[in-house]
Amino acid sequence: MPLPDAQILNPGAFDPVSFPGVAPDEAWPPEAFDFAAPWLSDDSLAFERGISGEIIFVRRFEALRLVLDIENAHSALDIPPCSRDFRLLRLVPSALRLVESVSPGDPVPPTLRGEPLPPPEDHQLYVATTALVAALERGAGEAGGAFLNALRRTPPGVNMFEVAAARCISEGGFGLERMAGLAKGLQRLAHAHAEVLAAHAAQPDYQGMERMVTATTRVLVRDAGWSGDLLAHALRRIDPLASTPRETAENLRFAAVAMLDGEATLEAATRLATAQAEVRDRLLDLGIFWRRLAAAWASVHPQFTDRREVDALCRNMLRRLQLKGLYRGV
Repeated sequence: MPLPDAQILNPGAFDPVSFPGVAPDEAWPPEAFDFAAPWLSDDSLAFERGISGEIIFVRRFEALRLVLDIENAHSALDIPPCSRDFRLLRLVPSALRLVESVSPGDPVPPTLRGEPLPPPEDHQLYVATTALVAALERGAGEAGGAFLNALRRTPPGVNMFEVAAARCISEGGFGLERMAGLAKGLQRLAHAHAEVLAAHAAQPDYQGMERMVTATTRVLVRDAGWSGDLLAHALRRIDPLASTPRETAENLRFAAVAMLDGEATLEAATRLATAQAEVRDRLLDLGIFWRRLAAAWASVHPQFTDRREVDALCRNMLRRLQLKGLYRGV
């Protein structure tokens, strides 16, 4: 199946994704994490992601920090399975890929509701610039070496390239045209790589989707009433393929980093920026076609979700896996 143009095609129109338990006329994800449970309505509470990716439930200004297995967190927090609060809770890991913390009443990140990704954050631009400075040192020449040294001594920010170029001109006596060209080329490359890092960081919660596919497969296969059903056969087929989008996203990021490690020179900055932009576009397409489906799978309860809704999610997943252009090599 050819890859639809993600820039002009709404993936919802390509293959509508329904969240389990959501009424046909209900918009989901909602605008805010407006939990109904009274013990989840205190804005001093927060969900955060731990160092190893675990979900941590925090009561701010106190010492309470509860590490949660998000698939079973509804039990620890006394939330009924498949309720609205249950679905909100299952959105938390996806939201924490886009924001640092989630508190009751916080808005759901716009990207999770289908809006475009925001520009790269300062720390992503700084990481990209640091990687460039290290990669471009070889063969930089006198002017290039001076510019890279000036970048090291310039505080990070959107104007750091212009500031470094001005320092080289005023303190080092280098020509305006040469330094302006270096600044423009490296700024474009740094922004392109930062956009790759941002697009990768904002990928859907693929691991949560994979865990839920595996858990649902395990429950149906063990259930004598379902083990021979077509849905159980579909899940057996899908389970080993569910890692495809995550592995693709990781490979794309590795490829973007490898470009800088193996090919980066000052003269190649424009060509590399174009190549980085292509990787960014691939990551954006991947996120567009999987973000809603990954979040919907995370809302499944292996035992209580209606099997017709699981069947619909299986069909959505198979259709997306047929878009071979999403997963080709760089």
